[in-house]
Amino acid sequence: MKISEHIKQSLDAADRGDLDQAMLSACIAIDGTASKMYPREPLVGKRFRRFINEYLDVIELMHGGINLQETVFPFKSNKGVEGLAFADIIYEKFRCNLAHGSELPDGYGVAVQVAPGQMQFVIDLEVGAMTVPQSAIYALGLAAVLAPVNEDQKIGSNLYHYRDSINTYVVDRWWGKLECARQIMDFDSLIRVKLDFSNHMAK
Repeated sequence: MKISEHIKQSLDAADRGDLDQAMLSACIAIDGTASKMYPREPLVGKRFRRFINEYLDVIELMHGGINLQETVFPFKSNKGVEGLAFADIIYEKFRCNLAHGSELPDGYGVAVQVAPGQMQFVIDLEVGAMTVPQSAIYALGLAAVLAPVNEDQKIGSNLYHYRDSINTYVVDRWWGKLECARQIMDFDSLIRVKLDFSNHMAK
């Protein structure tokens, strides 16, 4: 299946409120994009994380509010190592479980967007888990759309689009146009809060 089909499925699923499917389809789009970008990297997890980290400026802008580059979340990896980056959370907790047909771990999920531009998420320090805002789905999807390796993709309809705080990106007009998007994105007024969980990390 083409990456454009996964983007279409993600947006369709988000519109009908099926946020787990929307997240899965966005993650699969990233899987496919990362495999094209890093063909010499055989490990899916490394490719996936590398893609997110290289596009973190775009993802932060769409996600809303958190400095995802510097924040270390006080959760344990699948191997029991404490301290996860955003890319780790999306890959281990969301992508892998959803792709394998498993339930998300307790405390993880996608919080419904209550209104345009109003993001919400929950970090549960007792459980050691978090929900991500619905905007995270759009952040991941738009990053895949903008990747230059996807410039040949097309949905075939101008009805599909993403929005940030000031811009609308009609998907079929923005495939592969990462640098053009970065030129119009409002990075200067972006709120980037670094969350400090050092007091909750194991010493």
